[in-house]
Amino acid sequence: MIFVCGSTIGSIQITAYISNLRALLILRKQIISALFGLGILIISISWFFLSENRNINDTVGGLDANRQAVGFFVGALIGTILTLIISSIVNFDLKLSNSDKNEGGLDSLRRQNYFLAIKDEYLVFRSDCKTYLAKQYTDLPKNIIHERVKGLFVKFR
Repeated sequence: MIFVCGSTIGSIQITAYISNLRALLILRKQIISALFGLGILIISISWFFLSENRNINDTVGGLDANRQAVGFFVGALIGTILTLIISSIVNFDLKLSNSDKNEGGLDSLRRQNYFLAIKDEYLVFRSDCKTYLAKQYTDLPKNIIHERVKGLFVKFR
């Protein structure tokens, strides 16, 4: 679980550097944050695979698949939450100007920290939820959900 948590933090840092999402970086300098993410990723992988024998059957003391899946999920969730909290605290002074308020989604994380972006989206949603939801789904091709579900039924028949 610690390996997955560290790998998640490192992966998010590298991705934030590549995508220029400054508000997700834990360290202020972009290249240093990318190197920090790469370092955490390499250390996590090395620690996991080189520390001891990992090929243990679940009947002789190893983890069964269900526990592994839960451990992976919890580790990834903790890594993501830690990254969002730490990066929002470090980048607390990043705020969108009024002219940039039309940016939404991940693009808002280029100039605004995560918690401020969530707060702004929530305020827009709360002011008029029907218009907000209609705006979110108007760009989708018509009947996309119906087509996807129909494709799954045809595939698994």
